[in-house]
Amino acid sequence: MMTLADPPSPWPIRMIDRLSAFFLLLAGLAMGLMVATVAVDVIGRTLFNRPQPGALEMTAQWWMPMLTLLALGHAERMGEQIRVTMLLDSLSPRMRGAAEAIFALVAAALLVLLAWYSLQEALHGAQLRRTTASQPPVPIWPFAFVAVAGLTMLALQYLATAWRGFHSAARA
Repeated sequence: MMTLADPPSPWPIRMIDRLSAFFLLLAGLAMGLMVATVAVDVIGRTLFNRPQPGALEMTAQWWMPMLTLLALGHAERMGEQIRVTMLLDSLSPRMRGAAEAIFALVAAALLVLLAWYSLQEALHGAQLRRTTASQPPVPIWPFAFVAVAGLTMLALQYLATAWRGFHSAARA
C-alpha cells in the first residue's frame, strides 16, 4: 500500500493499476449479469414453469470466469492474494522487499506462460467455434479469451508488484 510519504509511481505502473481497476469494473459487470441471468432463470422456472435456456451454461462458462479472472490483478494490487509470510517476516525490510520482488517476477513469468498456453487454447476454440453440448448450444469460445486477458493482467500487476518491492528495498 502506498502512503503519503511514498513518491508517485512511474506512469507504466500507474497505467497497470488503472487497467487493473478497469478489469475489476468488468468483473463487477459480469457479477451483475450473472445475478440477472440467475434471477431471470429462477423467475421463469418458478412463475412460468419455463427456465431460461442456457442459464447454467452462461453462468458457469461466461460470467463466473469473467468474475474471477478479471478481478485477479486488482486483488494482487490490493495485496489480497493469499500469502505465507512466515519466512518473510523474519527478514529485514530491505531483504523482504527484494524477496517479494523476486517472487513477483517468478510469478509474472509463470503467468506469461499460462497466458500463452491459454491464448493457444482460445485460438483453437475460436477456430472450432466451441460451444457447450447443451440444447441450445451456448458459444463459449469468446470467453476463453477472458482467461488470456485476466492472466496477462495479473502478470502485469505482478511486474508492478516487483517494481514496488525493489523500490521499497532500495529505500529501506
